[in-house]
Amino acid sequence: AGRASSAGESSYRRVAEQLRRSVWDRLVPAIGDAAEVFIVPDGTLNLVSFPALPAADGGYLADTRRRLHYLSAERDVIMKAPARSGGGLLVFGAPAFDHLPSVSRRATRRAAAAGGVTERMSRAARGAPFSCGTFAAMRFEPLPGSTLEIQQIVQHWDRASTQGGRESGPSAVSLSGSAASEADFKSMASGHRVVHIATHGFFLGDECGSGEAGTQGSRQPSFDQITRENPLLLSGLALAGANRRDDAAYEENDGILTAQEIAVLDLRGTEWAVLSACDTGLGSLRAGEGVFGLKRAFELAGARTLVLSLWAVDDDATRQWMGALYRHRFIGGESTIEAVNAAGAEILRRRRSRGESTHPFYWAGYIAAGDWR
Repeated sequence: AGRASSAGESSYRRVAEQLRRSVWDRLVPAIGDAAEVFIVPDGTLNLVSFPALPAADGGYLADTRRRLHYLSAERDVIMKAPARSGGGLLVFGAPAFDHLPSVSRRATRRAAAAGGVTERMSRAARGAPFSCGTFAAMRFEPLPGSTLEIQQIVQHWDRASTQGGRESGPSAVSLSGSAASEADFKSMASGHRVVHIATHGFFLGDECGSGEAGTQGSRQPSFDQITRENPLLLSGLALAGANRRDDAAYEENDGILTAQEIAVLDLRGTEWAVLSACDTGLGSLRAGEGVFGLKRAFELAGARTLVLSLWAVDDDATRQWMGALYRHRFIGGESTIEAVNAAGAEILRRRRSRGESTHPFYWAGYIAAGDWR
């Protein structure tokens, strides 16, 4: 922020080249001329976009012919076919964050209790960094790009169905505005081949579970205690009514879909779960156990492949990348590993030809993990 795009990219390349030499270059002799490389990252390497590492010739690894794909474990490379497969496409996007669900009112809003201070999500990004202390007052802004994105995705799906390609099948179901609610997602997510969510995402950070355990003299578990035991409560997605979450009673849907709530859904048979939002690949890092967040939640629910973001993504850039992804996958009939790598490379070439910034922020924020086929 506040820097010229060329200066920002130069600064990025200086740092990322050091990382490439420390990690990637050591593997190149063993990789040889392999066209497909499967990465099983550990620790903070889960947060690295390997296609965005600068290549020695001045480009990026995305410019090479290698296709990169992330796995949670080595065994995932020979993942068995699902016992049952879902059908059709379910798209949730452009939620009406200020929609007031039919829920009970609370006399006192948490935002007011916090002094009336509010922070607003940037219109240019599908998320923003914030802490557990400011989350109660966080307001989610509309995402114009997500409206165009879901329309574009449905068009690609319908075109593939009309052409009778291998990806053809049941028609798409698209929900937006007030219909893109937490309750509707929970009731409709199961049974679809592809589930796509275009909205704001969040990760509160491990520091939310690192404080003192409980209030002295209180028998009630503190937020710190709860999140240390269940880090899936630190990540989530904002759906319809998220800005009115203060008005929901404890047992009611509040428009905030946490990773914990996703983990108990039945998404067996879901081929793709695409989380088109900021920071959906982030989570609490556990030594030897990977990342506990939305990725782990959708895996536990049964989704075979996750498309996730590693940072706060630009709204319009995301729309373009997702359009390329679905076009390669459904109309072009490419595999997951081919479509994901082709989408990033296409956007990179497009920006380069237009003289636009080629900083990885605009084209390398999304990765795919899970089944590569």
